[in-house]
Amino acid sequence: MDTENNTALTFRDILDASTSNLSSGSALTITDVIVGLMVSLVCAGIISWTYRASYQGVLYQKSFNISLILICLITTAVIMVISGNLVLSLGMVGALSIVRFRAAIKDPLDIVFMFWAVSVGIANGVANIKVSLTATILISILMIALNRIPFGMSAFIIIIKYKEEEESSILDTLSKNSKRYVIKSKNFKDDQVELIAEARLPKDNNLSKEFSKQSGIIDFSLLAYSSNILDN
Repeated sequence: MDTENNTALTFRDILDASTSNLSSGSALTITDVIVGLMVSLVCAGIISWTYRASYQGVLYQKSFNISLILICLITTAVIMVISGNLVLSLGMVGALSIVRFRAAIKDPLDIVFMFWAVSVGIANGVANIKVSLTATILISILMIALNRIPFGMSAFIIIIKYKEEEESSILDTLSKNSKRYVIKSKNFKDDQVELIAEARLPKDNNLSKEFSKQSGIIDFSLLAYSSNILDN
């Protein structure tokens, strides 16, 4: 009497089989595609969370964060299609070479996140799942850590309108209450001067109070600057 050994497939078995099919360029099954896309989705979720956690701007763009997830998944699908097929690979390169992407990238870190998402998508598309997961986790930790390191201090734009004869005392006050400042422009009109300067101020600065007590100041504005000044 013949007996059959029915062994239930574990997730590990499915993952190993899918990885073997993807890396060898053999015919893909629905399971292979789902496994590759699910791993990419997990990695893309980590990338998306890292982008949100490390974002330092004011106007957060949810659409860009969603784009990172979709870029990772789409790249994985494309790599699955062209892996092991030279003709499709050359055709995809030719197709992408005539496409021009005109989206404006304002923050250099946005380019880093886009390249990160594409790289993870490529790794998962060729079944380098260990590489993609390990790299994604380590890069995420590194990104959060670097975001907390004060490479520079926030700068401010100072706009002061004052009487010309009070210039020396105003510059003395600015020098005493700021760690460093750079005069960007001066505009003269009659006996009045409008001075614009970039300054690095301590967190507990009293510059506004000092200028409010000083005579000869007609108008004063303190604006947060989007750039950084090096701490040296």
